[in-house]
Amino acid sequence: FSLNDDGLVIDVSQMNQISLNGNNQLITEPAVRLAQLYSYCLPKGRLLPSGSCASVGLSGITLGGGYGLFAREFGLTCDYLTGFRMIDASGNIIDSDDDAELLWACRGGGNGNFGVVSQLRFDTVKAPTTLYQHRFRSFNVTAKQTSGLAKQWFEHTSKLPEHAFSAFVLNGKTLTVMLTATQHDEKMLEVLKQFDQIMDSNAELNPDPIKVGIQYYYGRSQSLYFKNISAGYYESFNDIDECAESLFSQVVKTPGMVFQINTLGGKINNGVRSKDSSYAHRNADYLGEAQFYWNKPEQMASSMKSMEQIQGILHSNGVSQHYVNYPDLNIKNYESAYYGDSYKRLQKVKNKFDPDNRFNYSQGIVAGH
Repeated sequence: FSLNDDGLVIDVSQMNQISLNGNNQLITEPAVRLAQLYSYCLPKGRLLPSGSCASVGLSGITLGGGYGLFAREFGLTCDYLTGFRMIDASGNIIDSDDDAELLWACRGGGNGNFGVVSQLRFDTVKAPTTLYQHRFRSFNVTAKQTSGLAKQWFEHTSKLPEHAFSAFVLNGKTLTVMLTATQHDEKMLEVLKQFDQIMDSNAELNPDPIKVGIQYYYGRSQSLYFKNISAGYYESFNDIDECAESLFSQVVKTPGMVFQINTLGGKINNGVRSKDSSYAHRNADYLGEAQFYWNKPEQMASSMKSMEQIQGILHSNGVSQHYVNYPDLNIKNYESAYYGDSYKRLQKVKNKFDPDNRFNYSQGIVAGH
């Protein structure tokens, strides 16, 4: 979606300045990446809640929502966006301070729709000092076993305190349950006890200073053959109960495929924030994603075939709401899937700032009346 034929690509990758003012407000250019964000803010005792993959761009993750290890405790990245500067298709410099509706639209309404963002402004929070990390694993799992463990994972993580995050990660026949937290309290200890009883191993990781601990989740930095897609929002295990075994069966037999479910909820589900942002999925407590890795170009076709099978299983089982930052052309009815009830209102913003659809891609917001 970031490239096109017979059009123009605007490269902003050199615009990566970042600063923190006396009021602990963060001012960034669009090409700041998350590794740069954390290495700048955390030593100063401040945090902008965002994702964990080091190479992800701050502007992109913000405009589509932005969740990660700290979202349940503090909210989405877009919830901290207080303003931005944008260049429209006619070259006008527009500031969101002068248009509250534009700010609403860019808090979760996706990328590449209204103009070129050249500066972003954020509130920050006091950074937690410690990141507690736990990693449980079960080995040589079958699809049926994984489905049973998934049901229990949903049940136990529904009791997580807001300062904790968990991911359910099936990679081949190895299941990993990851938990992080910024505190260790009785609620957290009780959840850990439950996973000790159902998983094969507990890595017994030591807590780290937050600026060290976050780096364990930065991911690989080299170029990869890789594709990531949304596997849908869920409110509970009931949303995938009937298809879980089919999903996990596909993962177990597909080399290079990872199926992951992440916890949402907590401060993301703040009703006040829902009025101030176009992010449309605050009622969902979980988000699924499927990742595909391959080593040689000729292996791509089989990965894409597996991806389509996963998407077909999900769609036929009524999973229809998806994260706009994990897009794919196979996602049906993208207007409602990504944008929910916000789409028509987002179109009005599009009509105002880009009525000729100069900024466009296959699943963007389209000007219309």
